[in-house]
Amino acid sequence: MAQARRFVSLLVVTGLAGAAMVAGPGAGAEQTGPVVATQDAYVISTATRTTYDTTELRVRSTATQKLQGFLKFDLELGLRGVPAAATSLRATLRLSVSPSSQSGRVEVRTSGSFSERTVTWANRPGASAIQGSAVVTPGGTFALDAGPVTGAGLRSYALTAPAGQGAQLRFASSEDPDPARRPALTVSWTSPGPPVSDRLVPREGAWWGSYPGQAAGDVEAREAVYGRQVDILHRYHDWNDTWPTAEEQGYAAQGRILFEGWESRVFGGATSCWADIAAGAYDAAIDAQAERLADFGGRLFVGFMHEPEDNLGPCQPGAVNDAKADMGSAEEFKAAWRHIVERVRPVAPNVVWVLSFMGHDPAGSWALYPGDDVVDWVAWDPYNWANCAGRASDSWRSLQQVAQPMYAQLDAVGNTKPRMLGEFGSHDDPAMGSKQQWLRDIPAMLRTAMPKVRAVVYFDRVATPVPGDPCAWLADSSPQAQAGFAAAGADLYLNQPHN
Repeated sequence: MAQARRFVSLLVVTGLAGAAMVAGPGAGAEQTGPVVATQDAYVISTATRTTYDTTELRVRSTATQKLQGFLKFDLELGLRGVPAAATSLRATLRLSVSPSSQSGRVEVRTSGSFSERTVTWANRPGASAIQGSAVVTPGGTFALDAGPVTGAGLRSYALTAPAGQGAQLRFASSEDPDPARRPALTVSWTSPGPPVSDRLVPREGAWWGSYPGQAAGDVEAREAVYGRQVDILHRYHDWNDTWPTAEEQGYAAQGRILFEGWESRVFGGATSCWADIAAGAYDAAIDAQAERLADFGGRLFVGFMHEPEDNLGPCQPGAVNDAKADMGSAEEFKAAWRHIVERVRPVAPNVVWVLSFMGHDPAGSWALYPGDDVVDWVAWDPYNWANCAGRASDSWRSLQQVAQPMYAQLDAVGNTKPRMLGEFGSHDDPAMGSKQQWLRDIPAMLRTAMPKVRAVVYFDRVATPVPGDPCAWLADSSPQAQAGFAAAGADLYLNQPHN
């Protein structure tokens, strides 16, 4: 990492060479600080109304007497120079032990705010779980882990002792005459990497995409509605199609990321059985497609058979024009997926593989997962049906409500792949809820509730509606909906650099 400053170098600069490295940043982490405490004091349980704002901080914990210290730091100063995209921010607290102190363990906890002029045992702030601890000895200087840092502003900590520890620990306070001994906080951070990873993960925020249909002019027409160019352009292709098409390559050249869905069927024709794909019956077609993807050269998303839950069952190869024709078992789907990825990847390493579930039954969807080694992203398709298409029992639900079950499933199984809403949308029914607000809420929801979702792709097909689906999915189903969609798409969280 260019010009990374090692923590030990910082200790030397601040006069702390030889300080005990109880906890600290990982190799290569960059640093900012140190920032000296702006306020500190200690309190005693046997003097509940007294404030001790002295040159020392004291810590002890027995059944008859407890001493606790409190420190406050101003991270408006401490975080200057840290890039907005920096990650893994973590604080390290420097404490200097007084020569008159006893030996023992000190614990560092984050705490509520306080004033060194008025804090007492009776009004002391609450403290969190232990962030770091160390056994300290008289006269030494120690660096303790003080936990993650979430932003600038004032940050307070409590110093405590383990229950039953009779040793009284004494530390230099911010009033100590020697500046090098005063409590100080250093923040380590990881320098931001490239704007986009090799697996097409944006460094910050999320991609904004759509499936606008595939007729000539659909992309331009819908982007005029959105008021911007999409990050991800989603397309679907039959098993026997040749893609990326010349039109798609042109869109990619203009800066869009292609997301190609390769279906194991021919729309208007027959299906292909997953077991046959896994067994190699279609290797010639797979190899030819791999060469086309390699020739394309640029990175792109590719998925095989989106929403496979809809096609589970003994394969029906003769089924014609049936989107829900059965193609095989869960095990056969996983084998087909693995076979395709393992055959294409050596030829076309530029492909980023996206597994797209329906996600209605999270555990059932997860049963189709073929393995971390052949999946780059996990996607699912949440919709707010809102009493549309005969779904009389469906109430109005936010995007968070419809997407949360699958998000929680991925958390529960420990899946760490970047996540995508490969299709999503909302019906428009003002009597049930505001689609405008539903859309406006997307950036804030992603930022606060679903930060692991790094791409969202709206289902905005303008062609003939799906049979039996009269729902008003379009981004401009009403002027209000269009305003909500445009507002979401203009949010900085959904406007990330591509290079």
